[in-house]
Amino acid sequence: MAVPQPGSPHPTAQSIEDADGFSVIGISPDLTVDGGDLDCGSGLLLIIRKAMNQLQEGQILEVDSTEISVREDLPAWCRMTRNEYLTAMDGGDRIKYLVRKGAGTSGWGTPDWGVRVPRRSGRLDMRDWLTGRVGQIPDEAPTYLGFVPRGAVAEPGMPDYGFAINRRDEVWADNIADLYEQAKGAQWDASTAIAWDELPSLDPDIEKAVCQIMTFLAENEYSALYIPCKFMPRINPQFTEVLLFLATVVNDEARHIEAFTKRALANGGGLQYASAATEWSLYSLLVQEDYFRSSFLLHVLGEGTFLDLLRFCEEHAPDPVTLDVVRRARQDEARHVAYGVAHLKHQLSKQPDSVSELAEAVESRADAIAATTGATPFVMEALAVLAGGGSSPSQMSAGVAKVKKLYRTMHENRVQRLLQAGVSQAMADRMSDLHTPNFM
Repeated sequence: MAVPQPGSPHPTAQSIEDADGFSVIGISPDLTVDGGDLDCGSGLLLIIRKAMNQLQEGQILEVDSTEISVREDLPAWCRMTRNEYLTAMDGGDRIKYLVRKGAGTSGWGTPDWGVRVPRRSGRLDMRDWLTGRVGQIPDEAPTYLGFVPRGAVAEPGMPDYGFAINRRDEVWADNIADLYEQAKGAQWDASTAIAWDELPSLDPDIEKAVCQIMTFLAENEYSALYIPCKFMPRINPQFTEVLLFLATVVNDEARHIEAFTKRALANGGGLQYASAATEWSLYSLLVQEDYFRSSFLLHVLGEGTFLDLLRFCEEHAPDPVTLDVVRRARQDEARHVAYGVAHLKHQLSKQPDSVSELAEAVESRADAIAATTGATPFVMEALAVLAGGGSSPSQMSAGVAKVKKLYRTMHENRVQRLLQAGVSQAMADRMSDLHTPNFM
């Protein structure tokens, strides 16, 4: 292999003819490599890239090859990498290709080498990889890196994927790596983790109440599944920790839908009623197009309230199987809420004025569902039966009182979560008051 001489002069171009009769540029290359019979998919590009790294912008590489497919593939590679494909010349038993190094190949950066992450008794967590180039999380991520892992050296010429969410503050939470580790360790199987064969027979009114609540819980979890799915393709992969965590959220919600549906069916009951009020409330969540607003409405207000509902169902569960289902779901939902609160706190620490966007989102949503204000009576009745332990007048009276207390608890906890994230007391009270009575 010839060694290039930095700054070597380029001969004046002159027209010559190769054996095929087409005109080429008669110049001397600065470096020559022998590609043998390798094609561009089996090692030739590695040889070319290594050679290009030795050249300065404007210098010329000659690639000698006996592989006919290179004649089609090399010009395409040059276009993609912003190098200039000059020509192909007949060299007897091989073809000689000339490529001029372009400006786009300069300044790629250097890949990490020798960067070691800490290992504690064989354990390697996500937060441990936040070192070297991988640990350099951009404030604004370019869209032309596509699916290139953060920290890798990207070759020029990538397609622009057009990701819509490219600012770190739009999605980030300072505890995201730990939440992801917790999510991995807390996965459970709705087919085998629940002792379905230990489900006892219940009073028909109690069983019907459980089935109605399970129907409502599943209905809400569909929205909590669809919303992250909608936004994930929009999030720049440079924020991979957020993407991987949201993938666990989607997995959680799928499992919850499965478990709630199975519980409704497992004791001879079945899925019950779904109200228009609930659907309008969930629809108002689904149509949100701004991630910051959507995350706030879903993870902080919606799932935060849902968390209290699940705890209520756990406290008044009529059997250990129902208790286990809602307990497991509540533990999962707590991670989703923790992300929402941390994300909100991070955003407000960077842009305190953005709280006005959230107030507008809450008010707009309240206006959108004003015509359906009021929680679904099917669910309210079922919660009262569950909390009262039956459907007699005295039991229903006791149950209704507990449901009213639940609403007060939901309000207090919503306010506390908002205060924790940095929202003022007055604004927190206002937002909580406007939150939909349909829980999510």
